[in-house]
Amino acid sequence: MLSRIRRMFVWSVVLGLGVIPAVSRGESVPNDRRLPKGTVAYMTVRNMTEFRAKFGQTMMGQMMADQALQPLINSIQGKLSDSLEKFQRDSGFSVSELLSIPEGEMTMSVTLGPNAGQFALTALMDFTGREELFQKVLDRMQQEMEKNGVARIEEEIEGSPAQLIRVPADESPIKLVPAYVVKDKTFIFSTHTDSLKSVLVRWGGDHDETLASSDTFRTILERCRGDATDTAPLMTWFIDPLAIVRGGLSVDPNMAFQAAMAMGVMQQIGVDKMKGMGGTSDMAVGDFDGYSRTFLFAETSAKGVMNLMQFDDGAAGPPAWVTSDVLSFSSTRWNLEKAYNTVESLVDMFAGPGTTGRQLDELAERAETGNLHLKKDLIDQMTGSYVSVTDQVGQGAEARTRMLWALELRNANAMKGVMTRIAGIEGFPGTQRDFQGETIYEFTIPEGALENLGVPNLTRLQAGGADNSGETTVGMAVADQRLLLAFDVTLLEQVIRGPGDREPLSGSPVYKKVA
Repeated sequence: MLSRIRRMFVWSVVLGLGVIPAVSRGESVPNDRRLPKGTVAYMTVRNMTEFRAKFGQTMMGQMMADQALQPLINSIQGKLSDSLEKFQRDSGFSVSELLSIPEGEMTMSVTLGPNAGQFALTALMDFTGREELFQKVLDRMQQEMEKNGVARIEEEIEGSPAQLIRVPADESPIKLVPAYVVKDKTFIFSTHTDSLKSVLVRWGGDHDETLASSDTFRTILERCRGDATDTAPLMTWFIDPLAIVRGGLSVDPNMAFQAAMAMGVMQQIGVDKMKGMGGTSDMAVGDFDGYSRTFLFAETSAKGVMNLMQFDDGAAGPPAWVTSDVLSFSSTRWNLEKAYNTVESLVDMFAGPGTTGRQLDELAERAETGNLHLKKDLIDQMTGSYVSVTDQVGQGAEARTRMLWALELRNANAMKGVMTRIAGIEGFPGTQRDFQGETIYEFTIPEGALENLGVPNLTRLQAGGADNSGETTVGMAVADQRLLLAFDVTLLEQVIRGPGDREPLSGSPVYKKVA
């Protein structure tokens, strides 16, 4: 029976799964004003017709429509032909027909219901203009349910005839009461009848308790709207991770005590200060293929682990040695003092006051650590400002990706002394050499050690001859008032050498426009 329910759910997803809010046509109410305030995850596409049109204008959409690419697309479709034909036989519809049904807003949400731990998945899909095809698909879905013995009961919910699906009872603490309804050319499916009812209660858009009325959701959306305030974003998403954790801990009543303890720990370490996160995306806007904005919303009185994520204003632009041929560049100013104090307080919370300081002092007294003090000799030497750069060299099978991180220093000479002391520790795994007046420290990483990073062609240099062709050479140096770490010594050498006559990224018209 459960397998039949799963098949039914797949049909419902085909009909109603979606992606986030929209300003629909005419007088339609956006779905964030129809969802309850207890919505903990939300994703919507404002208008599916516009989404398809915009995608066709993007580079990816144009590439897929390019005649030169059709042989490859046909080849892929040929390999999938058996699966596609089986799907069409089983469903009675082609994939393209089903994808053409959503016309207006399409939304997927997760709501934390009135009962502890009751998560409800709800999907809404506007099919205005595709009523005939939608009805055929709905009829076929209901036929499949009857064929597989899935019982349905028609019941009126808030004045609308709804179909309640009977799910056999089991011992799981998660109880499903799925139902669906068609209202105002919108298909609504929910894994819980209560959640479906909460949507229908708010259908007119004038209810006081909706997702749109949530201060957290509204703040995130306002911060992610950008300059185009006259038009809602094409795609929007939102998640309340803390509410999800709370709800998850409450799923099983037998775990109430453990859940209370977990929440107490979360308050102690400051995770409870996170209010939510979300973002918006648009495609084919002006000269841009697309852009997105993401906002993490936390209370200003952050404490505990939230202080690990404190960043200051004033992130630097690209240094002169970052050239316009890089694949990516990022710059951040991290508040290292708050981050260190956070780690120290968390360790001391569990290990006892003063534990962190004593352990660091003890390590600084050992010759095998070079008598280095992690806090005074390393962390205190850094401003918290750092940049990262990625580029690619070589062609075809010889191409490799190079990455570099540069951490700004308060005193470069002091850090050079620290590096000299580290290199003098017995058993130091690296080698050192002079390059244009700077000392480069090189380390060899065995083949396979970096595979879990998931970066293709990650800097596999022949370090030391053909026998070591699978090894990776990592380099470190102090230059340009920064501590440099590079996955490819050639990139490190390039930074020390300077940009030469190559165009700096800061002068690139494309970078200027994006910035």
